Amino acid sequence: MSEDLHHFVNGHAATEADVADFEGAVAQYSWSSMLGPTLQTASGLKPTDEVLSGKKQVALFFAGSWCPWCRAFSPLLEDTIKKVTAGDPSDTEVVYITSDESMEAFNTYQTGKPWAALPYERSQGIGEPPVGYIRKKVREETGKPAGVLQEMFGLTALPRCIVLDGKTGDVRHKDFIKDLGNNASDGMEFNASAPTSWLDVQ
Repeated sequence: MSEDLHHFVNGHAATEADVADFEGAVAQYSWSSMLGPTLQTASGLKPTDEVLSGKKQVALFFAGSWCPWCRAFSPLLEDTIKKVTAGDPSDTEVVYITSDESMEAFNTYQTGKPWAALPYERSQGIGEPPVGYIRKKVREETGKPAGVLQEMFGLTALPRCIVLDGKTGDVRHKDFIKDLGNNASDGMEFNASAPTSWLDVQ
């Protein structure tokens, strides 16, 4: 029995390009279904699926300017992403998801960073259900529920970075942030569970 496999498109034998187009269409994950219709970028709001299109990995970075561990981790992530994208612009897109309690704090923390961000209102549930990480004290004081992604990924503390497959949205890497001591000032590094492309530039 022959092991040859033939594909047909509109009644004719499919070319390699036809197969690639079909597989690409099937594999395209709808990031807007997870993150909402737009992301904040350096040049303003842009459609989520446009920002994340063609990326091999999408890293969801949950943090807040109030958190010393987040402030300690941000420079490591920022330096890593700059190096990774310099080598391969399609490797990783980071989406910052704030847990700050004010728009001002969010804007200050986000300004100048090499990544997109979930809009503040969507992350913290201002006028809409929260999608990001809602601090316990905020939930207790306001009655606001935990965010959709907070529940989805079982987040209980910050910072957290969840790296998803760019085509399928499946979790590829998590729990790879390693504390170098008991204090945030001791610093952080990646453990062996981090994406290979990130470890290669350390």
